[in-house]
Amino acid sequence: MPWCVPCDRFLSPSTVHADGTCPSCGRVVDPGRAHRATVVDSPPAPAGGPVEEPAVPVPWHLKLLLVALAVYLAYRAYQGVAWVVSLL
Repeated sequence: MPWCVPCDRFLSPSTVHADGTCPSCGRVVDPGRAHRATVVDSPPAPAGGPVEEPAVPVPWHLKLLLVALAVYLAYRAYQGVAWVVSLL
């Protein structure tokens, strides 16, 4: 996180000016481990519409969480059906 010593506060990387100065006081900030934003030349958009970015893969632990949630909800549904049947 960029840190401005004179202002005594953290700044988000997007708020720091391109030359590395603080937006409030104008002094150079300590960048910390932040990376400077770089301008990347992108290929021109095709005539048919906007360029789609590649999809980000779903993390394995999210898939595991969804499977665990499905198993839990199926078990709770089974318990609910068994409870309703026991009332009859």
